[in-house]
Amino acid sequence: MLPRRLTPDPYRPVGSMIEDLRPHPVVQTVLRRGSEGSRPGARSDGRRVVLVIEGGGMRGVVSAGMTAAIEQLGLLDAFDEVHGASAGAFNAAFLLAGQAGYLATLYQHGFGDPRFVSISRALRGGPALDLDYVIDHVWTRQRPLRFEAIISSEIALHCTATDADRASIVDLSDLTTEEQIRGALRGSGRLPWLAGPPVEFRGMRLLDATLAEAIPVQAASCTATDMLVLQTRPHGVAHTPLSTVVARLTDRYLRAINPALIELRQTRSERYDMLADTLAGQMSDPDHSPGVCVVRPPAGSAVVGQLENRAPVLRAGACLGFRAAWMALTGEDPELLATLRAYPVRSAGAPTTDADPGGRARPVDDDAGDAAAAKLLESLQGGGG
Repeated sequence: MLPRRLTPDPYRPVGSMIEDLRPHPVVQTVLRRGSEGSRPGARSDGRRVVLVIEGGGMRGVVSAGMTAAIEQLGLLDAFDEVHGASAGAFNAAFLLAGQAGYLATLYQHGFGDPRFVSISRALRGGPALDLDYVIDHVWTRQRPLRFEAIISSEIALHCTATDADRASIVDLSDLTTEEQIRGALRGSGRLPWLAGPPVEFRGMRLLDATLAEAIPVQAASCTATDMLVLQTRPHGVAHTPLSTVVARLTDRYLRAINPALIELRQTRSERYDMLADTLAGQMSDPDHSPGVCVVRPPAGSAVVGQLENRAPVLRAGACLGFRAAWMALTGEDPELLATLRAYPVRSAGAPTTDADPGGRARPVDDDAGDAAAAKLLESLQGGGG
C-alpha cells in the first residue's frame, strides 16, 4: 500500500522580512550591551533599556515568537525592565524565566492545555476562557513556569492591568513571590465577561490590560531611556472594534462593575491606533526621549485573531514574530526548523497530575464542540483586542 502524503513543512518562510533595525540607536544599545556582556544590576552606561510587549489574547503568540528570538540571540540581559500587557505579560514572565521559546510553542495547545477554552463550562456558569486554570494549574504542574527564576532575576517584571474602579491603567511591579506573580498575570489577562469576574489583587479589582492600554508604554516611559516595543499587529493594520453583539455583552458586564469602563471600551480602537501612530513617529525621531524602536510584522502579514484556536495559524504567528525580531536585530531573515528541546524538570518529584495547586482534583471538560464554539466566539468578537 502506498503511504499517505506527508505533511508539508510548516516552517518554510512565507514572504520575506525586510526591516533591519540595527542602525536604530535603541537596537545599537541593545546589541552593544549584548556584545560587551553587560549584566542587569551592574551597568555603567547610564542607560535604562526597557522591553515593552503587546499581547492581544492568542495574537500574543506573535510577540511570544519575538521574545523567543531575543532569548535565542542571548540578548535578554541587555534589558533592565520588561513590561507586558495581557498575553504580553505572560510572554514577559516566560522570557525572564528563560522559557520564551517554551511558551511560544504552548500557545498552539491553549497555553499548555486546550481545556482552558470551554463553552460547556460557560453554560454551567463558569468562564469560557479559564486562565486561572492555566496560570494556577497548568503553569505550576503540567507545564511549569520557573517562578523562582523570575524572582531571582535582576530584570524587573512589570505586568499592566486595568484598574476597574478607577478605569485606568495600573502597573503591577515589585512581584517578589510566586503568588504575587500569578496574581499579576491573572489580572493582566482577565478578559471582560469571557474570563470571569475582576481579579482581586492588592486591594484592586483588575481587568485585562488592553481595555486601558494594549501597548504598555505609559509606565515604561517613566523610567526608560530606551524602549524596544514588540507589537503584534502588522504594519498598516488598524485595531478592529468589537462586533455589535459582543460590544453589547461587554458593556452590560462593564456597567455592573463600573460604568466608566464603558468609555474605555468604546474608545479602545481609536486610542490604540493613535498610540501606534505616536510610537511610529517617536521611532523616527532621533531626539525623542526616551528613544523608541518598534518591532512588528511586515505589511501584508496574516493577522492572528484574539481568540484564534487553530494550531497551524498560531504556529505561523509564532514564526512570523520570531523572524521579524531576528531580522530587526541581526539583519538576517532566519531559516526556522522545529527541533526537540529538553527543559529540565523544576524539581525532582514535582507532581504532574491533574490536581490544582491545593491538591484537589480538577474537573475535566470533555466537550467535542468546544473547538467549534471557540471559533464562533472569534467570529462574534470581530477581532477586537
